[in-house]
Amino acid sequence: MEGLTIQEMAKRLGITERAVYQRLLRAKVEPLTRQAVYPESALELIREASKGGRPRKENTEKEQGWK
Repeated sequence: MEGLTIQEMAKRLGITERAVYQRLLRAKVEPLTRQAVYPESALELIREASKGGRPRKENTEKEQGWK
């Protein structure tokens, strides 16, 4: 059976294994086997998935030239 493990996806994307796991959960991607082998299409899904976290502020004092 062909597919990718979390470790392989993390290496290809340059992110941590935990980040890959969290993105797979958010995208609701199920493993193909009990050994947590995921379809290669999952790589593209999580590449485009949100990184999570708090959004940046839009207008800060530095951007407006305030001291």
